[in-house]
Amino acid sequence: MQFFNQKTFILLIPVLLAVLYYIVHKIIASIKRKRAEELFTNYHKDRIIFFSKEVNFFGQKSAGRAQVRGNGSLLLTPDELHFLRWLPKKNLVIPLDNIKNIERVNSFLGKRKNSELLKVEFNNHLGEKDSAAWLLDNMHAWEQVIKDNLEE
Repeated sequence: MQFFNQKTFILLIPVLLAVLYYIVHKIIASIKRKRAEELFTNYHKDRIIFFSKEVNFFGQKSAGRAQVRGNGSLLLTPDELHFLRWLPKKNLVIPLDNIKNIERVNSFLGKRKNSELLKVEFNNHLGEKDSAAWLLDNMHAWEQVIKDNLEE
C-alpha cells in the first residue's frame, strides 16, 4: 500500500497550512516584540511620556501615495514623536518643535479605515511642510498628550 495516496495528501494539506500559519504568526510576533523593545530601549524610561506598542501607519505625505503602509510602534518624549515601522524597518522622528498641527481625519493619501486617523502636520528635516497619519487604539489619549506637550 502506498503511503502518499490522494486521500493522505488531501488530509495533509490542512495540517501543513496550519503549521505554516503557526510559524509565520510566531515570526511576526517575534519581529513585533523586538522592534517595540528596540524603540523603547533607545530612550531612558524617565523620558518616555507615552508609548504604543502597535499602531497602524498610513504613510508620510512627502513619500507619495504609492508607499507601503505598515504597523509599528509609536513613542513620545518631551522632544520628539518617534515612529518605528516594523517591516520594512523605517524610523520617522518628528521633533515636537516642528509639529504645526494635529487633527483627526477620515482618510490619508487616499487610504481610509472605518475609524479616524491621527494626522500630524510638521516641517520635515528639509524644512518642507509634511504630514503623517496613524490609526491608534487610544486616539483621544495620544491627541491630548501630544497637544499638552506642544503647549509647554
